[in-house]
Amino acid sequence: MFQTVNGFLHTEGRRFVNEAGNEVILRGMGVGNWLNPEGFLFGGAGFGGIAGRFARSSAFDRGRTMDIFVAELAGKRYQKAFWDKWVDNYLAEGDIAAMKRQGFNSIRLPLNARFLLDEEPGIHFNEEQFALLDRYLDLCEKHGLYVIMDLHAATAGQSTVSCDDGVDNQPHLFIDEESAERTIILWKEMARRWKDRWIVAGFDLLNEPIALPMFDYLIPDLKAFYDRLVKEIRSVDRNHILFIQGHRFAGRVEIFDHNYDPYCNNWAIDTHLYESLPDIGVFGPMLERSAALNVPIWMGETGGSSVGDSAIGNQWMTVTYEMCMEYHISYNIWVAKAVDTADAASTFTFRVPEGWEQIVDYCEKGGPKPAYEKAIRVFDAMLEAIKVDNCRERMDRVVHALRRPGSVVPASGYDTDRPFSGKWPYSLYCGYRREDRMHLATEPGYMPMDGFIRTAGPQKYCDWPHILLILSEGDCASYSVREAEAPVPVRLFVRADGDNEICVTDGSNVLYQGSVPVGEALAELPVGSLPAGERSTVTVTCTRGEVVLKEVRF
Repeated sequence: MFQTVNGFLHTEGRRFVNEAGNEVILRGMGVGNWLNPEGFLFGGAGFGGIAGRFARSSAFDRGRTMDIFVAELAGKRYQKAFWDKWVDNYLAEGDIAAMKRQGFNSIRLPLNARFLLDEEPGIHFNEEQFALLDRYLDLCEKHGLYVIMDLHAATAGQSTVSCDDGVDNQPHLFIDEESAERTIILWKEMARRWKDRWIVAGFDLLNEPIALPMFDYLIPDLKAFYDRLVKEIRSVDRNHILFIQGHRFAGRVEIFDHNYDPYCNNWAIDTHLYESLPDIGVFGPMLERSAALNVPIWMGETGGSSVGDSAIGNQWMTVTYEMCMEYHISYNIWVAKAVDTADAASTFTFRVPEGWEQIVDYCEKGGPKPAYEKAIRVFDAMLEAIKVDNCRERMDRVVHALRRPGSVVPASGYDTDRPFSGKWPYSLYCGYRREDRMHLATEPGYMPMDGFIRTAGPQKYCDWPHILLILSEGDCASYSVREAEAPVPVRLFVRADGDNEICVTDGSNVLYQGSVPVGEALAELPVGSLPAGERSTVTVTCTRGEVVLKEVRF
C-alpha cells in the first residue's frame, strides 16, 4: 500500500497501482505559497480578495500583487533577487527530505502559468522556469516522493478567487478564448517535456475552477474545456494520470458524468475537503461517482483547522484520513509550510520578522511607507524565516494525519471497516453517522446546532467536536493505529453512571476486562497495549451496563 517510489503510477479500476501492480495510496503534502504565493499563507491579506461580481486583485493577497509591492518598497533590482531566493529558501532539498522522513510519499507542486508562458503576444516559454522545475523533479526522485504537477494559477485565472493569481476575480479561462487556448498550449508543452518522467505521478489539470456559485453557469464550459485539454495532452503523453477537479472549490462532483480520458482510461476524480463531518454523507457523493465511472479518488487538498483549538483540527484529520484509507482514497494536505497565523494544517510554520506589520499596513491601508533600506532588511529577514531550519516542525499534525502512535482519536470516529455494533434508533441534529445505529450524544451543557440559528456565523466542524459515544451492553467500537514500530499503550477517556464492565481486545487477545470509573467527570483508563504493526486495532465492547467514551489515546 505504501510501496517504494519507482516507476510510473497508473489507475487500475478505483485504485492507483505501480508498475508491479501493487496498490499505492498517495499520502502527500502540497507546497502552496512557493511558486504561487497566497496572502493568508505568507502573512499578507486574507484569502479570497473581494468575491464580488467584479474586483481587481486586492493588495498583498496573491503573488501578482506581492510582486508589485516588493518592487515598490525595495526597488526593481531587488525584486528578481528576492523571488529567486524565495523559491530556493521556501522549498529546499531539506524540505523535501523532511517530507520523506515524516512519512509522506508524494508532493503536490502548484504551478503558475505566468512564470512558464510569458504574458505577452506570441508563445514564449520561460526556459529558466522549466529548468527550475526539472531540478526539483530530480530532488523528488532522489528522495522518493511522487510529484503531482498542479496548475494552480492557469492563464488569466480560473477560480475567481485570489489563489489563481489572476489580475481580477473573473473566470477568464472560460470567458476568453485566448486564455483557454494558451492554457491548452502550456499543458501540452508540459506533458511533452515530462512524458518520460516516472517520478511525476500525474497532472492536476486545474485547481478549484469556478469556485464561486455565481459562476455556475460556466459548468458546461468547464466540462468542454476538460474534454479539449485531455485530448491534446493525450496526443503527446499517454503515461501520466490526469487528476480532474469539479466546481465549488473542487467540492462538487456533478461534472463527473462521463469518461474524461477515453484514450487511456488513466484519470482520477480530484476532490478538496476541509472541516466537513467525517461521514459517509460527505464521502458518499464522491464514492458513488468513483464507482459509476470505475476511477480512483484523490483528495488533492485537505487539512484540519489550526485556528483556535488546533487539537480539534488534528483529531479531524486523524478520523477523516483513516476513512480515506478505508475507502482507498489518496490524500494531500494543504500546505507543507505557512506563516504560523495561517489557518492551515502546515507541518512547518514560520514567524514573520520584526517590521513586517508595517509592510502589510502600507500595502493594505496606505500606512507610512518604510524606507527602502528598512524594507529590504525586512524582506531579507523574511527570506531567512522561511528556511526549514528556522521553522517550527509540527509533528503533532504529522502523527495525526498518518494515524501513528501519539494520536488522539474521538470515540465518535470509530473505524467503519472494523467491528462496530449499536442498536440506537435515533440520530443527532447534524445526522453524523446516522446509518450506523451507534448511540452518539453531545456533551452535557453543549447546545447543538439546529440548522436555523447559528452564533457568529458558520461554525467549523458543526457539532462534531462535542460528540460522545455511549456503549450499552453488547455494543462495540474499534479504533486503529498505524505504523507502530513498538507496542502501543492504549488509554480510554471514559466514564460511567453506574455498574458496568467492558472488554478490550486486539482482535485475538483480551487486553483489559473490568469496569470504568463511575462519576460525572471523564477519566483516563489504561487498557493495555496493542502489538506493533502496519495497522493494529483495538475493540472496546460493553459487556454490562453503559459507558460514555470520549477519546481513545494511542
